[in-house]
Amino acid sequence: MIHYSCDICQRPIHLHSDVRHVVKIEVFPAVEDGGCPCDDLEGIEAEADHLEEMQDLLEQLDDCDDPRMDQDAARSMRFDLCDACRQRFVKNPLGLKSGTQLNFSQN
Repeated sequence: MIHYSCDICQRPIHLHSDVRHVVKIEVFPAVEDGGCPCDDLEGIEAEADHLEEMQDLLEQLDDCDDPRMDQDAARSMRFDLCDACRQRFVKNPLGLKSGTQLNFSQN
């Protein structure tokens, strides 16, 4: 039998009595401007057979020094949460400090 536990509070999640929530997070670079060989893919016609051009583009991508093309740049994560931790996560998904901080003078 598969056993689940909350990735935040470590409490066991029982499949028959508790609700298990799955959070999936993907982090990847948002490449919007040109300058890398991957941009050339837009000009390739879908109907034509361009194996040589594809091979050239793949070789150019291997040689590309653009930090946006880093192999480790994209990452997917998955977490199991209990219902209580899911409610807290949805209210503050980035874990930012809640509440207003007041800066009083030394008077």
